Amino acid sequence: MSKNEGVKDFFGNIQRHLMTGVSFMLPTIVVYAFFMVISQVGGPFGEFAGKLSEYAHMLIVPVLSAYIAFSIAGKLSLIPAFIIGVMADQLGMGFLGGLIVGILTGYMIKLLLLGMAKSKESQTLDILTSFILGPIIGTMLIGMLVFFLIAAPISSFTTMIEYWLAGLSGGSVIIMSIVMAGLLAFDMGGPLNKAAYSFMILASSEGAFHIVGPALIAITIPPLALGLSTIISKRKYTADELPAGKTALVLSIFGLTEGAIPFAATDPLRVIPSIMAGSMVGAVCGALFGVANTSVVPSILGIVFGMAGTYGMAHIFFYLLSHIVGAAVTILILHLWKKDAPIEE
Repeated sequence: MSKNEGVKDFFGNIQRHLMTGVSFMLPTIVVYAFFMVISQVGGPFGEFAGKLSEYAHMLIVPVLSAYIAFSIAGKLSLIPAFIIGVMADQLGMGFLGGLIVGILTGYMIKLLLLGMAKSKESQTLDILTSFILGPIIGTMLIGMLVFFLIAAPISSFTTMIEYWLAGLSGGSVIIMSIVMAGLLAFDMGGPLNKAAYSFMILASSEGAFHIVGPALIAITIPPLALGLSTIISKRKYTADELPAGKTALVLSIFGLTEGAIPFAATDPLRVIPSIMAGSMVGAVCGALFGVANTSVVPSILGIVFGMAGTYGMAHIFFYLLSHIVGAAVTILILHLWKKDAPIEE
């Protein structure tokens, strides 16, 4: 076997590894979204549903990390990736942190296993591999790498973005809409998304509803655009990705940007810029049309909670039109930029 073939065999099909993580993560997102909506009924059952939604949300990143690692290196990588995935999420690394942890853990464990495979096989060695190398050594090595080297820069960058947003708040609503939309779409529920969303909540509490409206539009466009893209540009997506498009459409009703994660995980260099562009255009349209919202609830639910009875039908029309324009931009970019998926036998 040549050196190039050995390297290729070691890394395998990275897209398949990512899709494995995504396929296990999707049901977690659906559970989170479902119980989040149910929690709005209030009362003891609403509180119970809210807790289920909260715990499901805590599992999204660890499940993604664990099953990417599992696809790369097998069951020995599951526990380290779960643990470090939880840590990465708690440290504010978000979806991108989950990808990093899954890939690093998978290949680290695979490397350790290859090193052990060259030693003489014995029952003692198998026990050491199963109970020491994987769970303890793997967790410690990846955990130190994430904790000491990767998490701090991401956390510092998030803090810097929060101060930057605060500095922009007194300026042009167009510029503010572009910046917030880009952040909301970039990591789909991650630290930058949360920073922008937190700022939006602060703006709402101070009555700056003209900032809230464009931001809510930007939140919904990623899952809406990708769900529609799987219908309009079907040949651009694999058989595994097409069902994720239907899920994304459902999640877009609730304004959950997490619905776009499966597509960003497998093709981040094309998908992330595309959804950022669409969200920015949609948000700018909302700002130009003067769309405002008195709630912090996105998508169709935003009309019910923050617009119905407060604004006229013309205002609601422009709110919906901004979604359509932004989604159309993302769909067009993806159609022109994204490669056709390989034909599967």
